[in-house]
Amino acid sequence: QEKSSSKFTTHLLAGEKASFTALDPFSGIEFGYRWNSADFPWLGIWEENRSRKDPPWNGETVTCGFEFGVSPFPETRRQMIDRATLFGVPAYRWIPAGQRIAVEYSAFFTNLLQSR
Repeated sequence: QEKSSSKFTTHLLAGEKASFTALDPFSGIEFGYRWNSADFPWLGIWEENRSRKDPPWNGETVTCGFEFGVSPFPETRRQMIDRATLFGVPAYRWIPAGQRIAVEYSAFFTNLLQSR
């Protein structure tokens, strides 16, 4: 049986625009997102390799994820507020009652094997 592991890293994205691209070289599938880093300054990258025994993982799941957002870590709202910032950048966004914000992002999906 393969070794189990689980990891999480957080990344502060610099510059006006932020993005990530992922590629599965076996299927030729490439996908990604692009957004304004002022809206979502943080990118969390996580992986799960047969380490969580409870449902829905059941010790069988092998996957990874990319999550962009306003917080650097998967934590409670209280922990976000208590942390306030990380590297001088807010670790949460507060939207006052009755207010709205609008953000934009784009996504793409390509099958590189079909494009040849």
